Amino acid sequence: MKKFIFIIGLLLFPFTAFCQTEWLYAYNEVNRPETIYDNITIDKQNCTITKNGKTYKLYGKVKIVDSFADLKVQIVNSFADIKVKIVDQWADECGKVIVTDSWPDLKVQIVTSFADIKVQMVENWPGF
Repeated sequence: MKKFIFIIGLLLFPFTAFCQTEWLYAYNEVNRPETIYDNITIDKQNCTITKNGKTYKLYGKVKIVDSFADLKVQIVNSFADIKVKIVDQWADECGKVIVTDSWPDLKVQIVTSFADIKVQMVENWPGF
């Protein structure tokens, strides 16, 4: 009886290893950073954007500037890269931002074309 169970186990082992490999591959495909343009990559798992090798959080304190911005943002109504909610405090989750004038985590310039990232303003369910 022990030999029979051992042989069944040996026969099923390659199948279970294959299933785990396929699952791991599918998991990595979903959580892989998404390249928008040549030098801009969005990592949805960590809620960050990388531009020219520098990584910025897509939450926290944001300052709106006219020049010398870290990112250029276009506000759209549909087909956005991220949904953003403006809050007064606790901007510690993906898509939640506090607009401030001092000590920002990120400086953005609002543009109508040639944006680095497209943003949709929402009241509920910010993030990706």
